[in-house]
Amino acid sequence: MTVTYKAEGSGTQQAAALFRTAEMRAERTIGIVRILVSLMLAVSLLFAAIGAAPREMSVIDRQIALAGATLLAYLMLGVAAVVLAREGRFRPWMPWGFATLDVVFILVSVVLNLENLQSPGNIVSALPVIWLLPIALAFGALRYNPVLQGYVGTLAVGGVVSVVLIAVPWGNVDDRMVEALTLVHSGPPNLMRLTMLLVAGVILVIAAARARGLLIRAIDDARRRATLTRFLPAEIAAWLAGSGEAEVRRGRRQAAAVMFVDIRAFTHHAESLSPDALSRFIGEFRGWVTLAARTHGGVIDKFVGDGAMIVFGMPAPAPDDAQRALACADAMFDGLARWNADRATAGAIPVEIGIGLHFGEVFCGAIGDDARLEFTVLGDTVNVAARLQEETKTAGCPLIVSEALLKAAGEAELHAGWTALQTDHLRGRDAPIALFGREAIATAGSRV
Repeated sequence: MTVTYKAEGSGTQQAAALFRTAEMRAERTIGIVRILVSLMLAVSLLFAAIGAAPREMSVIDRQIALAGATLLAYLMLGVAAVVLAREGRFRPWMPWGFATLDVVFILVSVVLNLENLQSPGNIVSALPVIWLLPIALAFGALRYNPVLQGYVGTLAVGGVVSVVLIAVPWGNVDDRMVEALTLVHSGPPNLMRLTMLLVAGVILVIAAARARGLLIRAIDDARRRATLTRFLPAEIAAWLAGSGEAEVRRGRRQAAAVMFVDIRAFTHHAESLSPDALSRFIGEFRGWVTLAARTHGGVIDKFVGDGAMIVFGMPAPAPDDAQRALACADAMFDGLARWNADRATAGAIPVEIGIGLHFGEVFCGAIGDDARLEFTVLGDTVNVAARLQEETKTAGCPLIVSEALLKAAGEAELHAGWTALQTDHLRGRDAPIALFGREAIATAGSRV
């Protein structure tokens, strides 16, 4: 079974991993923006306070000290975000904490600015620091969390209203306020406003680009998952998509029961059938084989012409793998009996099958390059099971299993009507294997 794919992850797990990565990168980007904004704001406010503030030195010194302390805190917040937004350190609550601190920083800065300027709350919109709020809101576009965005918006609006109406009382415009307004609308503060507007625009551009990339990746992952599901058994497709390409490439060794089933004298049947009839013949055979395998938890590794390879224990081994393999073999003989009954009604000759079963260690994984990965099950256990199926052609019984499989199925199976066969050296093997055979059971219901 071969399928082309390159990406990792799918379904709910893939979406969670995708958003986790996006959140970590967003917080790192936001942290860098905080650092840059704090540095630019510090320079602008320092220049405004020293070069454009007609105040006594004590007032200027106090404003610089308060602004410096606030901006230092914001700078440290940015550094903390960059450091923590890494694999192994990032936690889901961090975006909520950082977003809250963003708004708190702005509100504290507003109050400090109003107090230092000795201005009432109704001129809050004139303060350059208030222009940080659009940036804080723009950060939300990077986080892909509408609930968090709504929280930040509510916190920002509620905080500003609280500051203006409660923390800082309103007042009328007088000469002192004109002086304050002149200060906050001088060259450096206006430059800072333009800078904040530019930063908000850049953040939204980055957010749009990241959202587009995330959407493209999600679409690509969905397409690959659909391809996997189409060409691979659902159980294997889920394992391939969920484990990640690196893990699947490494593969793993595990115990499994392997079955080979094959139609006897297929060439004789095929020669007497038209192409349409042959297609129906193979389709009917594969139909009841698939049903039996699916009913008993087997995964069809591949169909090859008139035969099939079925693995029990994929994608994860279970204690009853060997028991389910035996039950599946009986179900197949039961399905064959029903198929032959239908064929007899239509005047067609009966069909016989041979089944070989072995239990042991296998390697399962993906092999190939980046353009073509093939999931496969390999190992001596697979080779032995194939040889046992071939032995049914000469041993005179349609079902041959190894002693290893019967032991794995339970001690009772060793005494369940099995006939010990002559122990021969199988083709391709040096050591002999104890083999057991049994006639087909007409009804498999008692074994399910």
